[in-house]
Amino acid sequence: MKTKDEIRRMIRVKRAGLTLEWIDTHSKAAIERLRESDVLKGAVNLACYLAKPFEIQTQRFIESCLMEGKRVCVPRHIDDQEGYAWSWVSPAGAWRDGPWHIAEPAQFDPADTNAIELAIVPAVAVDRAGQRVGHGGGNFDRLLAGITCTRVALVFDFQVIEEVPTESHDVPINVIVTENETYTIQAKPV
Repeated sequence: MKTKDEIRRMIRVKRAGLTLEWIDTHSKAAIERLRESDVLKGAVNLACYLAKPFEIQTQRFIESCLMEGKRVCVPRHIDDQEGYAWSWVSPAGAWRDGPWHIAEPAQFDPADTNAIELAIVPAVAVDRAGQRVGHGGGNFDRLLAGITCTRVALVFDFQVIEEVPTESHDVPINVIVTENETYTIQAKPV
């Protein structure tokens, strides 16, 4: 089995060959698949990531959810601490450039994690057992550890790999949505 760092390097090589047009086209297809899925139906309070340039682009999805009357929270860096918390997004709110050059709300409006019904998360890679590899900082695992809702990894097809190594702090996902497929992770017997 590859290590997480080997997986990250492998995916970075694949991402390096992507064009903006390819990312846009495949992002739209994945978002459409998410919109049509049962997992999104009925969810009013969502948590969602704001994408880096090589990830499935979520900004228009977030904007459309807000226009539909859904509430959306996103990760926001806490200025006087190390780490992130979920912050509600205001449709007319201002944005700022976060520490990793990812947009985040300029004004922090803490989300009640008990209210979150669905979390849409990024991943470098995922496997069909529900394990994910993030970017390596552990920020998303810490955010996910505080919520109990369904967790959806929104990734391109090539990011679904055979097996992902796990560590004790890793938070598994429940559903994988790509531009071509939706995978529901089967619960493991206890």
